[in-house]
Amino acid sequence: MTKILLAFLTFNVLATDASADVLKCKIDGLSDNIFITSAPDTNQNDGQYARIGVSPGIGNKAFVVADRMGAVAFVELNTDGTPVGLLTVQKDLRVINSRHSIDPFGMVMAPSQSAGVCSRCESLKACSPR
Repeated sequence: MTKILLAFLTFNVLATDASADVLKCKIDGLSDNIFITSAPDTNQNDGQYARIGVSPGIGNKAFVVADRMGAVAFVELNTDGTPVGLLTVQKDLRVINSRHSIDPFGMVMAPSQSAGVCSRCESLKACSPR
C-alpha cells in the first residue's frame, strides 16, 4: 500500500504544476492521443485507479508504480482485470507504450512497443475536446 501511495504522489508531482493530474500523450503509430488520468480526478467512482484512454478521465483502469529513479509506470488492465499494456513515463515526459494480448491458454501474443511524448494538462477539462 505504501508503494501505491508513493506512486500516486510521484505521478502527481510528475504530471502537475498546479494540481493537474492529466497527461496527454502522442505515441508513434497511434492516430489518437492517449490520456493518462490519475485518481481521483476521473469520471469513474472507484477512486483508486488511474485511467488510460482516448478521452481524459475515461478508459481502462490502470495501477501506478513509481520507479525509484523517477519514472512512473502505468499497468493498463482490460475489463476483466488482465494486464494488456504498460505505459512508462520518464521524468522528461517521454513515454514508452508496451502492449500485448494474452490468449485463453495464457500465451502472450502480438507484443509491440512504441515511443512518444506527453504534455501536462492544467485540468481534466483543459484536455477535453471543445
